[in-house]
Amino acid sequence: MTEHYLDILSRTISENWDKPALTDFYLTEDGTAQDTSRGNHYTYGEMYLEMLRLGKMLKALGIKPGDHIAICGSNSSNWAVAYFAIAAYKGVTVTILHSQTIEDIARQIDFSDAVALFTDRGLWKQLEGQKMPQIEHVILLDDLKPLNEIIDIQPIEDKPVPPITIPHGSIDDLDLICFTSGSTGTAKGIMLSYRNLSASAKGVADVCVMHENRNTVSFLPLSHAYVLGGQLVTPLTYGNHVYSLCEVKSPSDMFKSFVTIQPFLLFVVPLLVSKLIDPSLKPLLPLITKKLEYLVIGGAKFPIDVEKGLVATGVPIAPGYGVTETAALISLSNISHHRLGASGQVTSTLSARIAPNGEILVKGDNVMLGYYKDPEATAAKIDKDGWLHTGDCGRLDEDNYLYVEGRLEQDMIVLPNGENIHPEDIESKINAMPEVAESIVLARDGKLVALVVTNNKECRDMDHANRTLRLHILRTINPQLPLYSQLYDVEFLTEPLQRTEKQTLKRYLYK
Repeated sequence: MTEHYLDILSRTISENWDKPALTDFYLTEDGTAQDTSRGNHYTYGEMYLEMLRLGKMLKALGIKPGDHIAICGSNSSNWAVAYFAIAAYKGVTVTILHSQTIEDIARQIDFSDAVALFTDRGLWKQLEGQKMPQIEHVILLDDLKPLNEIIDIQPIEDKPVPPITIPHGSIDDLDLICFTSGSTGTAKGIMLSYRNLSASAKGVADVCVMHENRNTVSFLPLSHAYVLGGQLVTPLTYGNHVYSLCEVKSPSDMFKSFVTIQPFLLFVVPLLVSKLIDPSLKPLLPLITKKLEYLVIGGAKFPIDVEKGLVATGVPIAPGYGVTETAALISLSNISHHRLGASGQVTSTLSARIAPNGEILVKGDNVMLGYYKDPEATAAKIDKDGWLHTGDCGRLDEDNYLYVEGRLEQDMIVLPNGENIHPEDIESKINAMPEVAESIVLARDGKLVALVVTNNKECRDMDHANRTLRLHILRTINPQLPLYSQLYDVEFLTEPLQRTEKQTLKRYLYK
């Protein structure tokens, strides 16, 4: 039976009142240690009292339980407090990726019907002129106070008598709306219930033993369900100390932070793992993994050669697999029973089977409520028997280990950082340029490259003209795209792109 994660958190707060819960982590200028003079820090008791204060503030602002409240900002302890405060207030959190274009952020906020927004001061300066008519209140993550509103909700100083009970509704109520990765406003809003998040946390805790009062790190964007569940909800719910990395400017700074923090648990994407074993950073590996018990790897396909290398060095890797529609968890590896090439065993909160066409299907507590405002897409994703169609191909062995073998939706590009890119969205922008006849976007070595056929036949063989057009395309298209989906290069073709009789691109011909 899946227990509500807020009930578990209630017990954790009661038992760990004075223990550290959340800390903003800054490196010193020389990059050698933690700068303790900066950022916020919360014990479990302080976090709970701030959750109560924010609940009083939301009520004073006229925000009602059940209202949608967006969070869009860089990772921080205040981001985490805002999330749990909204949950305790019985609101619905809408998580928005802050590194998207301003237009896409505003579009998703507006689409989600959010009436209030938690955001960074600097980001709000860019968002202020965007069309978001339903946003009535802006609360700054910098200090967790409303922007330009006269309301003074003082800190709650009286310590409640344990046991603490965080209020909540049904475990099947809507908890979260998060968005699939997308390079335009076409991203879908995925509705996740408290049951979904609770099941995901249980699935992780079943494999990764959650002893209390150990360190872990939040550094990938919390707007993603994979990160929210793995880097925040699970470790905090089970009594651990979550550090939020702030102002990290390079992989080197990130790894130096890991050395200082000494995490027992890390949730990473394959791109970060490949950097971790880079020769220039490899000397840090034994320092980072000194207390590391679980290196959970998910979000994209994990190269088998890198997996073999990590196993050989004794790094405790735990490859996993999930999709946002399952609160990002379907299977996870137990480090003591690791099978090369497998993404672990299917979590106890799900059933899985392989369809005749090879597609991975799952059903159970992790499966989303549906896509927000899109019943047709929901019906296409979850069949009448409740099986969610992941869009991925794979196989299950006799011990319920899952082996993921690729996408059914071959047009989708999954980058090494875990972002899902629909190339048609980028191609439509390129094709709208008067100089372009047609284009195709593909991934090479984890980077997006556009192959372009120009309208000017004479230009196709002119190196100088093509170099000029290449720069023109990059400078025109990339500002329209989020950082994670920007073009790395443009190449030119002398022949039209090959298509089927239905004029569908034969993508498999291009590499």
